[in-house]
Amino acid sequence: MNYGWEAELKAEESGFSREELRYVPSQSGSPYMEIVMEELNRTKLPYGVVEINPLYRFAREMAEVFDRNLTEYEDTRMVFFDVFMHYISCLDLRQGLSKQEYALRFLLNDLLKGTCGAAAARVIGDFEKGKLRDLLRLILKLYRCGSSVSLFKEVMRRMYPDSLVYASNETARQVLVYVGVKEEERERQRLEFLRDMFLPINYHVFLFWEHHFGIIDVEETMMVDEMVLF
Repeated sequence: MNYGWEAELKAEESGFSREELRYVPSQSGSPYMEIVMEELNRTKLPYGVVEINPLYRFAREMAEVFDRNLTEYEDTRMVFFDVFMHYISCLDLRQGLSKQEYALRFLLNDLLKGTCGAAAARVIGDFEKGKLRDLLRLILKLYRCGSSVSLFKEVMRRMYPDSLVYASNETARQVLVYVGVKEEERERQRLEFLRDMFLPINYHVFLFWEHHFGIIDVEETMMVDEMVLF
């Protein structure tokens, strides 16, 4: 890590929010790095305090405020620096946002506010960050292209890598889904959300959780105690 904004990203990976970070000015920082760390190759933050060299990027603004000979208003200067670095780090992160990134954030805010219902808001708030980003991108694609079985297959591959989606050849608007995970309340709610969001309303879905349904002449699906009759 080099810049303060990297600490903001690492904070989330380490299990705490950006707001919990506390930036403090270092008296012995490197002239080549903004973040002051004993272990340069550290990939996660061990705690919420981040030492920053205030003169690395902001020498003109901070030189007088953090002069070594200045001893007055120390607590005030510490609070000012913490607020300043949080603000600057936020600006740094926003500079890398594209038009699509802003659209994803607006979409997420709408969903969490209950635009698609309270149940959808709960499910969205429960998704892991990596999966949530993929899900939001596919919802944007849904708005552009409309609901379809192919888009439902794509979102299932993203959310459940071991899943398989079949369109029935015998019955119109019938979809068979092998999820590949244990059936739990949390997963049931997620699948209901994905089904309602990405499939046309007149489609009927059959879910198979841990065990695949048997397919004649496909030995992998015809294992005793490892198959479901359909």
